[in-house]
Amino acid sequence: MMKKAFQGKVARLVMSCLMVTSLAACASAPAPNSAQPSAEPRKTDVPAASAGTTENKEAWQIEWEKTVEAAKKEGEVVIFGLPTNREGVMAEFEKVFPGIKVKYSGMNPTQMTTKILAEQQQNKYLVDITLENAAVPSENIADQIILPEVKDEKNWNYGYEAGYKMAQGEYKGQYAFSAIAYPYVYINNDQIPEGELKSLEDLLDPKWKGKIIAGDFSYVSSTMEMLNAMAFTLGQDFVDKLVEQQELTTMTDSRMATEMFAVGKYPIGIGINNEYLRNYRTQGVVSKVTKLQPEKSPYLLSFTTAIVKNPPHPNAAKVFMNWFLSKEGQTHYVNYVKEFISRRTDAPKSPYEDIRSWNLIDYKHSSFEKEPLENRPHMIELGKKALQIK
Repeated sequence: MMKKAFQGKVARLVMSCLMVTSLAACASAPAPNSAQPSAEPRKTDVPAASAGTTENKEAWQIEWEKTVEAAKKEGEVVIFGLPTNREGVMAEFEKVFPGIKVKYSGMNPTQMTTKILAEQQQNKYLVDITLENAAVPSENIADQIILPEVKDEKNWNYGYEAGYKMAQGEYKGQYAFSAIAYPYVYINNDQIPEGELKSLEDLLDPKWKGKIIAGDFSYVSSTMEMLNAMAFTLGQDFVDKLVEQQELTTMTDSRMATEMFAVGKYPIGIGINNEYLRNYRTQGVVSKVTKLQPEKSPYLLSFTTAIVKNPPHPNAAKVFMNWFLSKEGQTHYVNYVKEFISRRTDAPKSPYEDIRSWNLIDYKHSSFEKEPLENRPHMIELGKKALQIK
C-alpha cells in the first residue's frame, strides 16, 4: 500500500516538474561545435579561501573562507542538470576551487525528480544541487547565500528577490536564475514571405488552417508552456481556437515535428526544437526562419536551481551555489549553454541573435508562478484533444 502511495506521489510530482527533455522551443543544447564558451568572462569578486589573519575582514568574508575550507574537506559536490554543455561550467568552477570536485550527471528534470525522490524514500540523500527545474524538496537558497554581490538587487533584472517569486512552485526556496522570453512561433519564410503574418493574432486567419504544427503538449512540456504563455498573453479563448478551429497538428516526436516545419509541409511551428532547427538551417534544408512574437515579451519560461533537502556535502553545495549565481558563474553559464538568458544584469546576452534579451521583455508572468501552474491541467487536456485531430 505504501509503495502504491509513493508511486502516486512520484507521478504527481513528475507531472508538476517542467520537462525540457525534448528541448522543444527552448532547446537547452546548442548546435554541434558550440561547446566552447564564446568569450572569457572577466574575473569577479568571488574569492577563494585565503590563509591569514581575520583582522580587518568583514563578517561575510570570514564566513566565506570558513565555508570554502569546510567544502574542500568534503571534497566534492554532486549536481544533476540538463545533459548538454553544463560540464564546461563545472570545469570552470573546479578551476576556481581546485579542492572541490564536481560529480555531474546530465538528465532531464523528470528523471532528476524521479531519481531523487526514490532515493529519499529509502533515506538516501545523495544529491546536493539540481540546476534546472527539478520538483524536489529543497533547502532555502536564501539561507545559503554569503556573497554580497549575489544578493545585490541591482545585479539582477527585476531584482534579486524576484528570483524566489519566479520559482514559487510546490517547493519553496528554489531560485530562478535564467529564462527564455515567451510566447513565440516560428515562421518558415521559404514558404511564407516575411511580414505576411504581423502578429500572433493573425494565426487565427482561416488561410492558416491545417498549416500549423506543434510539439506534444499532452503533458508538462515546453510546447505546453509555450501555449500556456499564449493563454496568459492573448487569452485562453485564443489558444482554444488555435488548437481546435485551426486544426493544429501535433507530433510526439520533436525531431519529426521540426523536420516537417523545416521542409515546409507545415510552415508555422509551435514548440519547434531549436537544436534540430539550427542543424536544418546549417544544412540548407530551410534558408530563412523568423520568430513571430509580441513587441515585448510578457511571459518568462523560468529555469530554477535548488539545493536539495539534506545535501550530503552542505558546504560544497553552498560554495557552488554562491559561485554559480555570481557574475562569473552566470557568465560561464551563458557562454556554454547559449540558448538561455541570465537574469543577472552584468552577464552577457546569448550569442544567438534570435534569443531575446531583457530590453525586449516586459515581465508579467513566469512559468513557475501560481496562476500559470494552476492553468497547466487545462492545457494538458487541450493537448490530449490535439493529438486526436487528424
